[in-house]
Amino acid sequence: MEFCPKCGGLMLPKKIKRSTYLVCQSCGYMVKAKKAETAGYSMRESISEDKRTKVSVFDVKSVTQAEEERAQAKEEYYEVFLETYAEEETEEE
Repeated sequence: MEFCPKCGGLMLPKKIKRSTYLVCQSCGYMVKAKKAETAGYSMRESISEDKRTKVSVFDVKSVTQAEEERAQAKEEYYEVFLETYAEEETEEE
């Protein structure tokens, strides 16, 4: 935990562009932070709604299950077709 050398206020990390700075919450004094100085802090950034990207996530298992169900339905349809075809041939004879 760092304190401001000017006023003694608590200095918290703030990300500005690609660098992290320790900024005094009272007077605004700012100094570039070293990694060791910010090790005990956790930083959180908020992103505005217009910059957020919606991502669709598909479950691979559900897609595979759907394909398996389609393949099974095809097999059943084909079996029914063969049975019906065989019955029609026996009726014609």
